[in-house]
Amino acid sequence: MEQNRVKTIGIRGSSGLVGKAVSLALQNKGWIVRSIGREFGRADISHCDVVINLAGHSINCRWTKSNKKLIYDSRINTTRMLASFINDCGQDAPALFISASASGIYPSHPVNGEYPVYTEDSNEFGTGFLASVCKDWESAAMEANGICRVAIIRPGVVLAARGGAYPKLATPFKLGIAATISQGSQPFPWIALEDLADAIIWIIENESAAGVYNLASPEKENNRSVTEILSKRYRSFIKIRLPRFIFRLMLGESHILVTEGQYIYPQKLIKGGFRFKYSSFEQVVKRL
Repeated sequence: MEQNRVKTIGIRGSSGLVGKAVSLALQNKGWIVRSIGREFGRADISHCDVVINLAGHSINCRWTKSNKKLIYDSRINTTRMLASFINDCGQDAPALFISASASGIYPSHPVNGEYPVYTEDSNEFGTGFLASVCKDWESAAMEANGICRVAIIRPGVVLAARGGAYPKLATPFKLGIAATISQGSQPFPWIALEDLADAIIWIIENESAAGVYNLASPEKENNRSVTEILSKRYRSFIKIRLPRFIFRLMLGESHILVTEGQYIYPQKLIKGGFRFKYSSFEQVVKRL
């Protein structure tokens, strides 16, 4: 795919936090960005040089049976339909299909008391609901692999001043409360929104970029260090430790989103020459 031919990008999920940032970044580079709505067909795909799939019901909810179905279906069914239409396009198929996944595909428990660092070469995967969703999500995307280049992105927590996880994360600290969750040893994989958008564009512009990509800062942070940095940033004076069971009571099964985590390393991006604008959590927090 010649870079000067990449003119039209179709994005499913363009109205979300990441979708808006990616759309703006692409438009600033002179590309045409089209939103792929919920009711899409083959014609919406065949006119695109690249298709990006970022759609999915928010996982930041209580994982009831009905919410689990929404989370699963909005990802797997949508991705499978996109892959199917890409295959149906034949010679008119997009040259590249980028589909989202998440760092939650990896195990979120320590091994022999330590949390491993997972790269794209790691073969260990989690066993819970979120990991299962991610595995099926990625399998659905790879159904297009026979006809075009496929890249799957596994981002950590996306940090942005407005929207996403950061405003909720920072709220208690702004109120003067610095809360560590349990022992605070659980990893906190993160990436600045700007770096995430840049990484997606880097994948588009590098014809050899394919397969899985971890999208997270190369710097390791856990809940304890994040708490210390935010406490310093907002001068939080009340130090408390919240036991894990409180989050189980409040959030049910989805408590793992705050009580567990994974260290993921963006090995393929780093080896490919990609440079993060924000590799330090303290650095990005000063800008938010």
